[in-house]
Formats: sequence, C-alpha cells, structure tokens
Amino acid sequence: MNIIDRGLVYDASIAPESRRTGCFTSLLISDDTIWVSFRYGRTKDDINENIMIRRSTDGGHSWETVFETFPHVVDGVHGAYRYAGIGEVTPGKLTAAACWFDRSDASRPLSSPETQGTLPARIFLLDSIDGGRTWTDTREVDTRPLTGIASTGAPIRLSTGELAIPYEAWKDYDDTRRGFHHAILRISGDEGRTYKPAAVVAHDSGGNLFYWDQRVAVNPKTGELAAMFWTHDRIREQDIDVHIAHGSPDGRTWTPPHSCGFAGQIANPLFMPDGRLLAVYVHRHDPPTLRAIVSHDRGRTWDKAGELVFYESRSGAESGMQGARNFGDYWSDMFVWSFGHPEARLLSNGEVFVAFYGGIPTALSMHWVRLAL
Repeated sequence: MNIIDRGLVYDASIAPESRRTGCFTSLLISDDTIWVSFRYGRTKDDINENIMIRRSTDGGHSWETVFETFPHVVDGVHGAYRYAGIGEVTPGKLTAAACWFDRSDASRPLSSPETQGTLPARIFLLDSIDGGRTWTDTREVDTRPLTGIASTGAPIRLSTGELAIPYEAWKDYDDTRRGFHHAILRISGDEGRTYKPAAVVAHDSGGNLFYWDQRVAVNPKTGELAAMFWTHDRIREQDIDVHIAHGSPDGRTWTPPHSCGFAGQIANPLFMPDGRLLAVYVHRHDPPTLRAIVSHDRGRTWDKAGELVFYESRSGAESGMQGARNFGDYWSDMFVWSFGHPEARLLSNGEVFVAFYGGIPTALSMHWVRLAL
C-alpha cells in the first residue's frame, strides 16, 4: 500500500474567517467524478455553520463549488446544517441525508456541559438531478422514538432495493438521566417517505460502551453489510479499540460488535473488488495520524504490520488523549481536534481516493489522498 498523490479539496487558509473551519466529510465517486461534501463555519461549534459541496472531474487536481448553504430556518426555527452525507442511490440522481440542529438559542453549545445531551436535530433527505447544484424533494427521516440524534453517513441502497439511513441516538440536551447510545439504520421501501421500525446496528444495554460514529459499507458481491465504530468505554473514561459488526443484506440483523485489535476513532470501511476490506481511520493517540489498514477475512483480523500513515497532524498531541478523561471534558475536546473524518471510495482504475479534514485550529482544510493497494 502506498500514496500515489495528494492535494486540497478546500483551502481554509485563504477562506473568509466565517469559513475557516472545514470538517465532517462525505465522499461520493461516480464514473470518476468526485464530490466532497463538508461542513464549514467559524469554529467547530458555530450557530451559523452550513454545508458546501465541491466537485472534481480530473482526479482531484481542480475543484469547483457546486453548492453551498442550505436554508438555516426550518419551520420558523433558526438552525444549522452540520453534516450532509451524499450518495448516488439511483443512477444519475444524488441523494443527501442532511442533519440540521436547532440553534435558536445562541447561548447553548451543541452538547450540554451539564448533561452531555445534544440539541434537537432533524435529518432530511433531498435529491439532486444536476450534479449537486440544486436540491429538491425534501422529506424528513422518521427517527422516533429515540432522541439526541445525529446523521452518520450517506443514504445506502441495500441489495433488497430498500434505502437505509444511518444515524446515532443519544439523549436530549436537558435530559439529566444516564444516557444510552444506539447506532441505528432506518430503512425505507419508498425512497424515504415512510419508514420501518429502527434496526439497531449496535447498542450496549448497560450503557457502558458507546459505539459512536458508525460507518457502513456494502459488500458488492454478497450484499452483506459491515459497520465500524469509534468505541468508548464510559467506565474506564477512555477510547478502546475500533470495533466492527456485520449485518445481513436487509440491514435488520447484526452481529455483536467485536474488537478490530487496533486503537482508533472513526473508521470508514470499504470492500475491495478482490474481497479485501480496507479501513481508513483516525489514530488520535500519539502520534496523531490518519491511517489505512487492510483485512483479508472481512474484518476478523487486520494487517497492522502493513498499515499506511497517509496524514500526520502538525498540531501536536490531541486534547484528551493522554489517559482517562471526564466524559463532559471529552465532549469539549472534540471541538478542538484538528483532523479526522476520513472517507474512502474506489476509482475506476482500482486506486482508492480518500477525503478528510486537517490543519491547524485556525484553519481546517479539506484534503484528499490517492492510494494504491
């Protein structure tokens, strides 16, 4: 595995101050046209943050902005879009799962310092038939009865023909009770107009393990699913190894998550044509890096000796990674981390294109790197 090329999707160092913080990547490739969707703002917790989509038709060497800024006001309430996962679930049509948070009270951060609950959020599906320039047919994902939601990926076309929307649920902002985390797939048979009951991808009934930020991949040969998780131990007050679970083609049945045997946070899986499973992941412990690693047995074991570092942080040790950390403080750490959210997709020549954010706290740019396996 080696690096072929690298570059920038978005250079935050020359952006206006209100757009100096890029993060929360979504990557789509279709016929070697590349789209990168990301969130921009003044800081990582900005009541006026929003979404930008950039596109490249030359392998990442040049980029154009095809879309920016969804309407902030939804049903008379001021809010902000924090993430938009884009996929081509129907040929020639892009579908976005865009996550909007209620920011009507400017004094409230995204998560409560007292309860660690999160602001009210809604997930909307939207379609584009012009390459992402305009978005129409807005419909809301039914996330009931769970609350404290956040989108964790683009819409997925299951081998059954149904549409699956990945998200996670935690607890509301003012909820003082102990929180219980769920990783969820919401499945629709009519393109997101009605939904079946939530399929639980991962959940610890004791509330001691959090399977955060699920990233889901579809095996193109079998239709089976794989989900990888940034896994946090509430009792030990620290992250543990990345975990993986396997799902049935219909998305409704999942194996219990098991350790991948390597330390990390968000990990994005990608099935390769030869059956290997690639993961690009955040290694926030020392040394803080982004890495690529391969499994030859669907994620049971991983080739740690052959993993590749494709990004090294220039900002030094990351806050909160020196041992056990109070859960409330750990939430604050997330708003100052300087790189992350890698996503990988396959190019037609067999190479892998990866998009992610990184930089210094005052300028977080969107990057890309191309890998050969």
